[in-house]
Amino acid sequence: MSSLNDRLRNLTPEQRAILEKRMKEKGMNTAVVTAAKEQNAIPEQMMQSFAGGQPAAAKKQRPRLTEKGMEFSIFFFSGDGSTEEPDKYRMLIDSVRYADSHGFKAVWTPERHFEDFGGLYPNPSVLSAALAMITENIQIRAGSVALPLHHPIRFVEEWAVVDNLSGGRTAVSFASGWHPSDFLIAPTPTRAYYDQRKEVMIENIKTIRKLWAGETVTMIGIDGGEQQVKILPRPLQDELEIWVATNGAIDTYIKAAETGCHILTGLTNQTLDEFEEKIKIYRETLAKNGYDPEQGKITVMLHSCVGETNEEIKDKVRDPLKDYLKTFIKQQKNVMSNYEEFSEADQDAIVSYAFDKYFAESSLFGTVEKCSGLIEDLIDIGVDEVACLIDFGIDIDSVMSSMNYLGQLKEKYTR
Repeated sequence: MSSLNDRLRNLTPEQRAILEKRMKEKGMNTAVVTAAKEQNAIPEQMMQSFAGGQPAAAKKQRPRLTEKGMEFSIFFFSGDGSTEEPDKYRMLIDSVRYADSHGFKAVWTPERHFEDFGGLYPNPSVLSAALAMITENIQIRAGSVALPLHHPIRFVEEWAVVDNLSGGRTAVSFASGWHPSDFLIAPTPTRAYYDQRKEVMIENIKTIRKLWAGETVTMIGIDGGEQQVKILPRPLQDELEIWVATNGAIDTYIKAAETGCHILTGLTNQTLDEFEEKIKIYRETLAKNGYDPEQGKITVMLHSCVGETNEEIKDKVRDPLKDYLKTFIKQQKNVMSNYEEFSEADQDAIVSYAFDKYFAESSLFGTVEKCSGLIEDLIDIGVDEVACLIDFGIDIDSVMSSMNYLGQLKEKYTR
């Protein structure tokens, strides 16, 4: 905690004002803000709002459920699309091959548009088709398809091909999308369509399930008349396994449960107690809608780099993760009206705090022993799978070394 306090003491009045404003926007009371001023301490509530986790002093005692085990997958999100290197996808290929031969459950590739950050991944179906040809065991998932950007027929056609190429190993997470600029490529690129993107996602999921199952669906043609449609080729799987991605909004948990979908989320913007309550509501909603509550899967994405010592890993991930977080903040300019309030110094201050807390509480950073504590906490609150985000800026040799230690961590919780 002392290192965080030292960082706060070095804040300018303007930087501190920004942080206090963020606290108030998160609903934190004046006493907490005053304590931050007078005690030169970083309140746990403020840090949690940026980096997730659980204040150590407030950690709830739960019965250990370690015997339930945990599944492990690998997750990609932040590749630099501006690179001119000839083997841009080497890290993806090498790590997926390793995961495929060492018992990891799945690989997730995202959908990203118009930004260097994530720019290696404009279409997960294309990469998934390639991965299908070099793997034998691992499930190949999109994490996530921004579904309102796609016609449901086109989605099913593409992924039916991947399902055939992979021998029936496909699955997908859907997201509603959030970058307004992405909706330039939507079937209906209008503000009204963007504002209804969550509803569009849910309706398209229903249509996709019917098409995937081989049912005929009625669509409206260019002349306004109805047209009956079935897709080809037929996928190998009778049913497509579906996740819904969320940053933590409880209404998304409920919508996902009402449609029998799994959940893909992260630890930011919530404590473990809050996360546990959302999982409880999700499973209750599954049951109310006729689904087996234990069949619903909760998958958590965590930045991951595991090694021999905590100090080694902290030094290794510090600069790449801080750059990653800065880039993420920069992207908020598309959705935050007050983005211009963040100077470079403001971003440095926020990112420094977030890194220290994120390393300590909300990531798989450090030794197998250190990371085991978070895995066991997640098992206890009802999480089923950890999606290990490995491509956040560290070099390929470090990624592959970490994969060995992630494999050791995985084996501890394989049931």
